[in-house]
Amino acid sequence: MAGNFAPDIALSRLLAGTGLTYQVSGAHSVIIKKVSANITLGPVRVGGTVAHENPTGPGVGYVATSTMAGTKTDTPIMEIPNSIYVVTKQLMQDQQPQNVAQALRYSPGIMAESEGTYGNGSAHGADTGIIQRGFSTSQFVDGLMTNSVSAGETAFLERIEVVNGPASVMYGQTTPGGMLAMSLKKPTDTPLHQVSVGFGNWARYEATFDVSDKITKSGNVRYRIAGIGVTQGTQTNYVDYHRVGVLPSLTWGIDPKTSLTLLGMYMYTPGEGVASQYPRVGTLSSGPYGHVISRNTFLGEPNWNTMGDKDAMFEYQFQHKFNKYINFSQTFRWENSDRNQETTYWDGNVSSSQVALQPNLYNTNTNTVVLDTRIFGNFNTGKVKHTWSWVQISGSIIIIQIGR
Repeated sequence: MAGNFAPDIALSRLLAGTGLTYQVSGAHSVIIKKVSANITLGPVRVGGTVAHENPTGPGVGYVATSTMAGTKTDTPIMEIPNSIYVVTKQLMQDQQPQNVAQALRYSPGIMAESEGTYGNGSAHGADTGIIQRGFSTSQFVDGLMTNSVSAGETAFLERIEVVNGPASVMYGQTTPGGMLAMSLKKPTDTPLHQVSVGFGNWARYEATFDVSDKITKSGNVRYRIAGIGVTQGTQTNYVDYHRVGVLPSLTWGIDPKTSLTLLGMYMYTPGEGVASQYPRVGTLSSGPYGHVISRNTFLGEPNWNTMGDKDAMFEYQFQHKFNKYINFSQTFRWENSDRNQETTYWDGNVSSSQVALQPNLYNTNTNTVVLDTRIFGNFNTGKVKHTWSWVQISGSIIIIQIGR
């Protein structure tokens, strides 16, 4: 190397390729030292697969991306024109709603705790207190309409879906405002062992358990059992809430293309925690006699004060995949609900010391048999993907009422 260079350039050229570098030290001296290791790594690629979300499962955190409620096919919620909102299992665990009505407090299009809501907060029958877009709503469990009062038990549910707008094309007769779609707990792919205890206002004590595991070594037969027991008083004397229930289920993977799930449920609710009506004048507002009725006063007869339910259910879900174009699915449910009520109601008259009451006796037995059969599949025409489905719904509801 020859030529005229500035000192720093000359030193850099002299040391190039030697593994040495320099550092200026003072006005007339430099320090020669080894070059620090400078290793450049190549690009790192991380691979993996994203598991498909179960459209009837608990969701991931507060978010569910797929649903069966809108079209009865596994479809992303963003691709369905209906307004659909999902209350996931994680959200229910964090908010601790005591019934479905409370779980729907923050759902758009829903007024969940309006006047007339049943004590267990279910959307039982057409005369429900859960209002959806201005209409009483209807309730479906695993895709089938239910008349069971126990359908309001959140301890047995994986998710609650709010489908706003008419849905009669897929479900038959529903209310104009929409419908509520719920999914019961079923055996999980991974073991699950949960037990909880809790307490709250008005001497509420609650215990739940949820256990799921495999029966066979291969895991093709799995079970799950969920249960709950609750007792609670209320602000009104002689009005209590009690409930005990169990939900066992079994899934059998017959072969890689065929599966069968069996579910059973029994729920006993001897007390619904619902009191008689109260007059507005004398309670909420002052009348000629002032506020004369305390909120803990029971306007009825302690010996004529029963309001309870017994609910039993059996359900099976069968699925078979013929090929990549044709799938078969069938869900059947039988349920029986007994509702017994011996109470009094206010006849509209109140004085300074008396509230006029009328006795009420009401017994109802409801048997429901529903069958939902679907054939569906997917195929492509060029770059266009298609999903087709054929649905047949059949069922009967027999209601026996005795009342006066």
